[in-house]
Amino acid sequence: MKRLLIFLPTIGYGGAEMSLTRIAGYLSEQNKINIDLVVAKKLDKSDEINISNEINITYLNSKKTIFSLFKLLKIIRDSKPQVILSTLPTPNLMVIILKQLKLINSKVVLREANSNYLNWQNGLLNKIKGQISIFAFNKSDTNIFISKELQTNLEKLISNRRNITIYNPVLVDNFFEKSLEEVLDFKKPDSELWVTTSRLEHQKGLDLLFEAAYKFLGKRKFSILVVGDGSQELHYKNMYSDLPITFIGNTQNPIKYLNLADIFFFPSRREGLGNSLIEAQILGKNIISSDCPSGPKEIINVFNNGMLFESENIDKLVEAINNIELTDNKNVNKEIINKFSTETISSEYYSLINKLI
Repeated sequence: MKRLLIFLPTIGYGGAEMSLTRIAGYLSEQNKINIDLVVAKKLDKSDEINISNEINITYLNSKKTIFSLFKLLKIIRDSKPQVILSTLPTPNLMVIILKQLKLINSKVVLREANSNYLNWQNGLLNKIKGQISIFAFNKSDTNIFISKELQTNLEKLISNRRNITIYNPVLVDNFFEKSLEEVLDFKKPDSELWVTTSRLEHQKGLDLLFEAAYKFLGKRKFSILVVGDGSQELHYKNMYSDLPITFIGNTQNPIKYLNLADIFFFPSRREGLGNSLIEAQILGKNIISSDCPSGPKEIINVFNNGMLFESENIDKLVEAINNIELTDNKNVNKEIINKFSTETISSEYYSLINKLI
C-alpha cells in the first residue's frame, strides 16, 4: 500500500494542523493509504486537537521544530514513504534540505497555508525568510496552495509551476450536529450578537472590530463574543474593557458559539483561506469580512454571501455594520458546501499523491 508521511510542528488548534489531520484521518480510515504523522513538538493534551486512532503518530519531542531534523531523517529512512507532505515555513525548509542533500528519495509536497509572502520585503530578516521560502517552493515536486489568489500571487515569485489549489476540509461529518450542541458556559444576551472565532493575534484584526464597535455604543444594542486565544488576549481584555465583550478562549467546538451569531466578523489583515469564515458561510450567517489577501474575497464569491470592507479601514467597517441587512440563517447550496467537505478535499489529496507516485 502507498505510504505518505506528514510532517507538522505541532497538532495544536491551527488551521493547517486541523486540515491535514482531518485529511490524514479520512484517508487512513478509508484504507486508501498508510499515513505516518510525524510531529516535532508535543503540546499539553488540552492544547492538542483530537485525531483519528487510525493514524500512526510519532512525536520527535524537540523544543524547536528545526532541532528535530536528524530525528526526522531517521523516521523517513525507517518508514520509507513514497511522498512527504509538510506545511508551514520551517517544516517545508527542513524537508527540502533533506531532499537537496539527497538524504531522502521521497517525493516532496509543500503546502502553503498563509499569505506570508506579504511580509517578505519588510526588513532584512523577512527578506531572508522570503528567499528561503522561494527556494523551498522551487525545489519541491508539487506545491499546494489553499486559495486561487494565494497560488496566483506566489507564482509571481517562484519559477516552479507544479502547483495546485486545494481548499481546506472544513465540513466534517458531524459539523451540523456540533453546531447545534448546547452552549452551557455562555447565555446569548437580549441584544445583537457579534461573533468572531479567531486566534487573538495582530494579523487577525480584532482590534479593528473593537475600535469600530465604539461607534455604536449607546446607538445600537450589541454584544461581542470572541472565541479563541492568543498572545493579544490580555492586551485586548485591558484595552477594551469598556466594551461589551465576552472572551471564551480555546474550545474543542467553536462552531456551537458561531451558530449563535447575528453577525459573524472576519476582520483579518491577511489570511490563507479562512476556515472560520467558511464555517460561517456553511451555516448561512450574516457576514462582514475584510478584503485582505488571500482567501476571504474568494470565499465570499464562492458562496455569494457576505459584505466586504477595505482591510485596515475602520471607517469602511463601520459603514458595513451600518448597512448590513440582517436575515435569518440562509439556506446554502449543498454543492457549494461539498467543495469544502473532508471527503472531497481528501480525494483531491489522494489523486495528487497517486499522480506523483
